[in-house]
Amino acid sequence: MLILNGVLMSEAEATLPATDRALTHGLGLYETIKLVDGVPVFFEEHVARLVQGIVALGLDKRIDKPELAEQACRLAEANGGSDNSCRLLVTAGAPDGAPNLLVQTDRRDFPDRPLRVISYRGVRVSAQYKAMTVMQSYFAQRAAREAAVDDALLVDGEGQIFEGATSNVFVVRGGGLVTPPAEGDILPGVLRAKVEELATAAGIPVVEAWARVADLRPDDGVLLTSSVRGVVPVERIDGVGLLVHEQELAKLRSLIGEAEAASTASFRATYL
Repeated sequence: MLILNGVLMSEAEATLPATDRALTHGLGLYETIKLVDGVPVFFEEHVARLVQGIVALGLDKRIDKPELAEQACRLAEANGGSDNSCRLLVTAGAPDGAPNLLVQTDRRDFPDRPLRVISYRGVRVSAQYKAMTVMQSYFAQRAAREAAVDDALLVDGEGQIFEGATSNVFVVRGGGLVTPPAEGDILPGVLRAKVEELATAAGIPVVEAWARVADLRPDDGVLLTSSVRGVVPVERIDGVGLLVHEQELAKLRSLIGEAEAASTASFRATYL
């Protein structure tokens, strides 16, 4: 089941016009939100970014947060409550029509271990928005599958690390964290911002600076962050081993866990 423009229906029933500009021009936005017991995590932050994208694209679409919150919870319940993610999609609509809002839930499972990744040359276009034009990420993930590894890091021609195919990147170095600047061609991830905020408050230095794959040291660590899978360590990049900083990883996961619990409690108090 899914919800299209406020109506709960089966996937087979859901249709969009063939002239929807999401299909003809790739004009659309999406957000992927973690669900805990059917309740969205960091709902306010995800919706805020979605609205920013809607404004940037000039779409005539108003997001009613209480209505959207109700739809997300209703859909999670309709699908049995076993899903762990909610996906919001706004399509630009047909040239003479209105934008469409699609709400989906699904279950995403990830390896419960440090990851092996490769570097993939190519960065995303308009990465500051969660745009539907994710072909670069698709190519990177396909290259990772062909290399029999877990994921890929997007890098430029000089090997500078931008982000993961579907995640943000932090280098663990000298007791602190280094992450690519948000002003660059990277997605300003919701969890990335939370990690920066919470780590800084906990006394863990965070620096926004570029790092190259070739400059990574054996005692460096690399973490990938995304809303659904959380904070995940990387053990190898392009076959070169890295250190998994267990203490820093545990601390960050604990901080994020506390923030997620506070977020779902706030959601329940506000919308349920």
